[in-house]
Amino acid sequence: MKKKILSVILCLAMICSALALTACGSDEGEKIGEAEEVVTLKVGMIGKDIKTACIIIAEELGYFDEAGIDVQFEKINSLPDGLTAVSMDKLDILPFGSIPSCSFISQGTDVVIFGGTISEGSEGIVKGDEKYTELSQFEGKKFGCFRMETGHMIMKGLLREAGVNAEFIYLDSSQSIVEAVNKGEVDIGMVNSGYGYVAEQTGAHIGFQVGDFESDFPCCRQTTSRTAIETKRDALVRFEMAALRGYATFLNDKETSIEALVKYSGQDAAYVEAIMYGTDAYKNAMKVSLDPNKKKVADFYEVMKANGDIDANTQYDINDYIDTSIYEDALKYLIAEGENKDIYETLLEEFEANN
Repeated sequence: MKKKILSVILCLAMICSALALTACGSDEGEKIGEAEEVVTLKVGMIGKDIKTACIIIAEELGYFDEAGIDVQFEKINSLPDGLTAVSMDKLDILPFGSIPSCSFISQGTDVVIFGGTISEGSEGIVKGDEKYTELSQFEGKKFGCFRMETGHMIMKGLLREAGVNAEFIYLDSSQSIVEAVNKGEVDIGMVNSGYGYVAEQTGAHIGFQVGDFESDFPCCRQTTSRTAIETKRDALVRFEMAALRGYATFLNDKETSIEALVKYSGQDAAYVEAIMYGTDAYKNAMKVSLDPNKKKVADFYEVMKANGDIDANTQYDINDYIDTSIYEDALKYLIAEGENKDIYETLLEEFEANN
């Protein structure tokens, strides 16, 4: 009798263990539970830049609070400063830039890319009304650019591969680039973050978008520290879920989204609509995407190596510094919850192709 009871107890224990193991994943169909405690995530933000639209919308509409996390925006002066703060665990997330993340990783800094913010986004502005549709048209041209702008590195790589000779001149800001174009000091000015829209107000024109030559390249990624991955992973998943809800709002409710972005930035609604959605007069270059897109990030890392922007012989493999599971888990939890399921299922299909 005792043996029979013992067998039953062991059987029940095995069943409980199996159930516990099943609950420790993010399989589709499983919902995320209540947060055990409210974790604070410090997010580095640059001025009132709205390219982090999904994060801003999530904050303005209370999605982070509903996710059970305390998100605090911290002002940073530059992308390298932000990445340094992340690497020192003074910030948890930097949702801007790809260049600093790749540069720091190439030198062995243990930071991790876990999501996206914007793809593409770069524009080439010109003084006249010329349009560039072929790489051969750039032969002998002078590009004005700044180092933290992704598009000029993409163009440098494309032109090198095509055997087209062009000169890249580094300037200190988007404004100085526009001035150089208008003065005829450079043929093309490389800008992003919707600055092409601003440049048009000064009399410049948009000659091309880098996305016309290379689609879906990474403009801005979400980067965190290895420490945060290990100690705050649940909070990072919740952060991504809230940001994805912001993305769904961005798609489904243009009016509310513009209002939230206007409130945050202080910019007028016409500007916000133009650079984030596009208008009849202006084709927006920025593509909102929270997908980490590991394949494109790895491609960009190789472009930077080939350009000489980072050490071509670096021992650090970018693939070891990208975690796609946080974004994937966030999508699967949202699909299980049901609201906007069609949007998240589409994003999951894209994720599987991109990573």
